[in-house]
Amino acid sequence: MNVRLDRIRLIQAALQERGWIAIVILNHDDYRYLFGTDRAQPRAIIPFQGPPELLAFSGEEPELRAALTEGEVMIFGSVGGQIHDVVGRLRELAEAAPVEWAPDGRHKVGIQQWFHTPAFLLDLFRQVNPGIEVVSSDPVMDQFRMIKEPDEIALLTEAQRIAGLGMDRARGLLRPGVTAHEIATEVTYTMMKAGADGTSTPIYVNFGIETCMLHGRLSPSPLERGELALIDLTPTVDGYCANLARTFVLGDPDERQAVLFDTYRDIVAAVRNGMKPGATVAQLDALAGDICEAHGLGDFQVYGIGHGIGLRFEEPPASTIIPPHKNLPLAEGMTVTIGHTVLAIPGFGGVRLEDVYRVGADGSDPLFEYPVDPIVAA
Repeated sequence: MNVRLDRIRLIQAALQERGWIAIVILNHDDYRYLFGTDRAQPRAIIPFQGPPELLAFSGEEPELRAALTEGEVMIFGSVGGQIHDVVGRLRELAEAAPVEWAPDGRHKVGIQQWFHTPAFLLDLFRQVNPGIEVVSSDPVMDQFRMIKEPDEIALLTEAQRIAGLGMDRARGLLRPGVTAHEIATEVTYTMMKAGADGTSTPIYVNFGIETCMLHGRLSPSPLERGELALIDLTPTVDGYCANLARTFVLGDPDERQAVLFDTYRDIVAAVRNGMKPGATVAQLDALAGDICEAHGLGDFQVYGIGHGIGLRFEEPPASTIIPPHKNLPLAEGMTVTIGHTVLAIPGFGGVRLEDVYRVGADGSDPLFEYPVDPIVAA
């Protein structure tokens, strides 16, 4: 465990500025960001003042007390005991907080409310804390998590490198009659053997018309000569997520396939040139739209060409999930994908070429260079 007291103190300053009494951690990504490790059930309280507090079962006490040089460990032997202790602790924080923080008598507590927040736990939290107003922790956490430190960039880069190994293996398997399940199995083994923790999303291997899917599946029918094959890989390293997508064609591309490939290459080049501090996803989408129009594919553009990525597969800006994020300015040190959306002709197929980039002072560079080489000999 590597407790990041520097990050915790910044968060506490933001809590005090907003008048919140605490952030309750229920998610793996926030827990890893603050404590440098993960647990099957990550639980912690970051109070507006004082040391962080870990919640753990009694059997975990010796390990956590040895690792936590500054902070408290709240031990419980049952879920009911945990709930009782958390309710009591939040009441103590509310009593210690300035009265002006709760003009209506209800103090605010931040909790992440993204993909992996257990809905039943959030509902139970509200039930047992009727005097607490639960708010999204995003306004506090996002401002710190969006800008990646050098060690975070290194982990993201390693994850992207491992994704490249998986993509090499996938490309080498492409032949008439290969199944998506076979490719996914071999790719998973390759990436895990190379050091991946797992994947942040399912592995998508889509053939033929199913390449139109934004988030596909394992296509049920084997690959045929002349078909497009879209492969999307998301290995993680110490929780940090990669995102590498490539589209291949088994044999020489036909005219429409060639147009899709040419268009997406031009989209990536234009968006990469435009991905600078101050730019927004809306502006990047406009660049992509101009390219689509120039290639006669304006009717098929899907908005949301990029999204933030880090300890969560999609982080701000995540405009396809939260539309206002399309106007969130990029900043130096953010890590953002280019190629999130599929450029698809309905009833025919689609192409996607996705990589992770670091936003620099004057432009953006991929964390790991992986070639675009779509034609596979049939």
